[in-house]
Amino acid sequence: MFASISINSATLKCLLCSSAGKALVASAICWILAFQYCRLRYWREPHSAFFQSEHVYDLQYSKFREGQAHKFIETARDPNMVLGKALPDAEICAAFVTVKRESKQYIDDAIGSMLEGLANEERRNLYVYVLFANTDPTVHPSWNQSWLNNAIDAALSYNVGEDVMGHLRELEEKRDFYDKGVFDYLYALDYCYRTGAPYIAIFEDDIILADGWMAKTRQALRRIEKGAGKGGEFWNWVYLRLFYTETAIEWQSTDFMYRHMAWIFSAVAVLGYTSLLTIRCCVPSSRRHLDNWAIGVMCLVTIPAFIALVFMVGKNSLYPSNGVFKMNKHGCCTQALVFPRGQVLELGAYLSERGRGQTDTIIEDYSDARGKQRLALRPQLVQHVGLQSSRDNEFINSQSTWAFWFEEYDPDILRKEHEVLSKGMED
Repeated sequence: MFASISINSATLKCLLCSSAGKALVASAICWILAFQYCRLRYWREPHSAFFQSEHVYDLQYSKFREGQAHKFIETARDPNMVLGKALPDAEICAAFVTVKRESKQYIDDAIGSMLEGLANEERRNLYVYVLFANTDPTVHPSWNQSWLNNAIDAALSYNVGEDVMGHLRELEEKRDFYDKGVFDYLYALDYCYRTGAPYIAIFEDDIILADGWMAKTRQALRRIEKGAGKGGEFWNWVYLRLFYTETAIEWQSTDFMYRHMAWIFSAVAVLGYTSLLTIRCCVPSSRRHLDNWAIGVMCLVTIPAFIALVFMVGKNSLYPSNGVFKMNKHGCCTQALVFPRGQVLELGAYLSERGRGQTDTIIEDYSDARGKQRLALRPQLVQHVGLQSSRDNEFINSQSTWAFWFEEYDPDILRKEHEVLSKGMED
């Protein structure tokens, strides 16, 4: 038995000392190091093999922005503090639709994070409107708050006839969010349209906005307009999405790399084989390391292992679409959409015709039917923090509506970026 162990040990030592053994050991060490890096770097990516849900929903940057929002609100509560308002020709009309929730109210933090840190020029170009979408607005804790009236341009409830108000009360009592939600969205769109603003942004009330959101949105809109001419990159666009969730971005059968995965493994292995043979032929000193067995290990083990690691990272991290990009499929939710004024009447007519359903789904149906481009901005400028839905949505659905990388933002970096962009707008 001891002789057998000795022979096996000698054989193992011989294999490890061979060129193939050394290549295998070196490859394994490099792969393990790369795996550990990916595990630490991509644990937030929902469709990666490294995703960890334990702390991914913890508020980090959002908590920081909430603190800034609270400070802004305290400032706005000072009766001697007169805050700036929008000019009559403001560039963007931003509308919030809010209803009273059973426990936590989010609207104050949402507005505070929107306005905190804005440059004077930015605030003058932002008309902020809040629709209190309870038929009795006095039930909402934020209704008629002095700080709100001091901070924003309009905080109103419905201005409709008694027949319409009676219908809204009936929908409210039945908790019919599919009908009333569409009505509220239309109402907010119409109000902002009547301000004359070139762009209309509709926000839900359970969000946090990042520092510099206004400057980056305006920068994105200028880029879009340059490519919005007939036949241009962004021709016939219907909205710019400031929030999206990475849960919608995963490998699809339509993706070239995913559809041809087997061919990619084979092609890269063949390319590696050809490259190694070329090196062995052209560099004589490499021949003692690159024998046939070593080349076989690298082409059949090392290269496939690293290609697999690339796929494990996830599509969103592998192809990060920074800046404005098309998102004509898999765009989720209506947390933060910016519409060009020219699209609002036709979209509003379609929403009115449909009348009932999930607002985001109706907008997507409209865009598909009319061939409209849907755009998004990365990195996301908005986080959805309302894990308790105001529309009786399941908790797991609210949780999946999440910008997974938003919480890693660095406040100092965002502040500096905001300062540079806002100065550029003033110039």
